[in-house]
Amino acid sequence: MFRRSKQHAIAAPLAPIRVGYYAPLELSYLHAGDHGHPVVMLHGWGAFKELWWPTLRGLGRDYRCFALDLPGHGDSALGRAATLVALAQTVADFCDAFGLKPMTLMGHSMGGAVAAELALLRPDLVSHLVLVDAAVDAYRMPFYARTYMLPTFGWALLRVSQALGRAARPLSTQVPHEHGGGWLRPWLRRNAYLSIFEPEGLHRLYRSLFATRTGARLAHLSMPTLVISGQFDSLVPTAHSRRIARLIAGARYAEIPGALHNPMDERPVAFEQVVRSFLPQRDSFRALYRSEAFSAS
Repeated sequence: MFRRSKQHAIAAPLAPIRVGYYAPLELSYLHAGDHGHPVVMLHGWGAFKELWWPTLRGLGRDYRCFALDLPGHGDSALGRAATLVALAQTVADFCDAFGLKPMTLMGHSMGGAVAAELALLRPDLVSHLVLVDAAVDAYRMPFYARTYMLPTFGWALLRVSQALGRAARPLSTQVPHEHGGGWLRPWLRRNAYLSIFEPEGLHRLYRSLFATRTGARLAHLSMPTLVISGQFDSLVPTAHSRRIARLIAGARYAEIPGALHNPMDERPVAFEQVVRSFLPQRDSFRALYRSEAFSAS
């Protein structure tokens, strides 16, 4: 079944992407695909919904896909969502409002930590979980991941990083969303976005990320879970991702060859193939919805 679905996806035209804004939660989002099992994608700290652009267009051929600007990023206001739990609740409210249940929840880096919190908070919403280079238990990540938290220089380093990003924006903004992958051009594009976000909100979320302890609570996750790591990720090393996979009963682990910390951006084709091999296929998600409708009645 997977081989047939994969061949169909390669032959089918890429799904168009639409931009949306949900005013009650002040959330900006991208949407691709009008039919099929819903897939919700959460970016990481300092990132943006367009990071998922190739994945949206690819999976949108067979799935109903949403990529959110998390509060404090892109066109989404931070509001009161300044902790990982508050971010998770905001995403849950969005999914409730759009009827995205049951869904596959996919989170990258900090978005992976938010996805784990949401799956623990609202397991009724999540049928499948995908954690991509997830910064779950970020306090266990390498020391240099905490650079912006240094007591004397952390805040200044964040502001300097943003200033350098703004200086490079004339070049960075020339990189299209469909850049074909690689390391340099995706990195330039990501820096262009980080440079324009409100720094105080970013710093509050950064502190919450490293203060959150998930640990043994991961054992309470019972939905099918896929943990993905970039082969050369130094920020969330493969050992960190493997530990997360071991803590979740039955979780699968996959590595994207040649990828760093952003495999959906650096190796988009390989990333989509790995995710497709895990997502429920048509017969499977029809059964999911029949089961959900039966339990609701």
